[in-house]
Amino acid sequence: MRRDGFDGSGAPFVPDDLSDVMVVAGAARSYRNSVHEEIKLVQVTDSGFTVRRRGSVYRAAPGELVALHADDAHSGAPDELGSASWRMMCLSPSLIAEVMPSETMRFGDVVVGDRALSNHFRTLHTLLHRPGGRPGSALHREGGLLEFLAALALRADRVEVSDIGSNAVGRIAEVVRDYLRENVSRNVTLDELSGVTGTSKYQLVRACSAHFGLPPHKLHVRLRLDYVRWMLRGGLRIAEIAYATGFHDQPHLTRAFTAAYGMTPATYRASFHGAARRSWTLSAAQERTRPIQPNTPSVVVQSRERDTDDVAREGRVHQ
Repeated sequence: MRRDGFDGSGAPFVPDDLSDVMVVAGAARSYRNSVHEEIKLVQVTDSGFTVRRRGSVYRAAPGELVALHADDAHSGAPDELGSASWRMMCLSPSLIAEVMPSETMRFGDVVVGDRALSNHFRTLHTLLHRPGGRPGSALHREGGLLEFLAALALRADRVEVSDIGSNAVGRIAEVVRDYLRENVSRNVTLDELSGVTGTSKYQLVRACSAHFGLPPHKLHVRLRLDYVRWMLRGGLRIAEIAYATGFHDQPHLTRAFTAAYGMTPATYRASFHGAARRSWTLSAAQERTRPIQPNTPSVVVQSRERDTDDVAREGRVHQ
């Protein structure tokens, strides 16, 4: 696969945990009189793109986002057929319904003249289109998808975004937080959170963002890091802590921890040990504020090799 996210095949790809989305990346092609029940988004690079619909002609510059609503016949063609590549995403009506009634997402002008939204689409497409690769956090992908849909809805001709009462925001957000804390090592999905809160995925993302200032996937990372800090005060190796708190490996934990706190886990633990090894015990107040121990897997990592959490060595692991 090329570094820009194109695999060259143009084969449709459906993420395992996002069956309502199909993504395509590859050489752009011409097509005629296409009709589909999904919202189709197209972004062509290295060429302009021309769409014909209902007797009108629309021209998108390279990199501009084209949004085509359901059940509306149209034809499309890249201006430079041999060199053009495209990113394409098809979104099912059931997914659109998380944000607004799917039949109301209509686009009079198919070219979305919003550079920020085009960049958002490119980032999301790269996140979702990973055939054969490690998919990463389900919450990150689902939350990013719903955030993009909310932004796209604002560009539609008719916007009827569902809302929730302000009194429910705190309750929903706290249920989300508690569930994420109890499942800190798992790859939790928005479907799970929707079932736990009894709200739509879009509503719970909005509630969480409004209450905590973070969408669920970022809140989950911060809860993991909070538990990591507590575990670093014990005797576990950093590689074992990474496994127990849901990070892919020690470098993944190190990057996230350093980005959040400005120091590596080893540096944090070394600075804490200066006092902890002599006199540290949990006071009553500290017991009350200690992170709730989540449902973490048993740590079974064993190795005779020297641990890479040595301060000097780990300090060389960069983001």
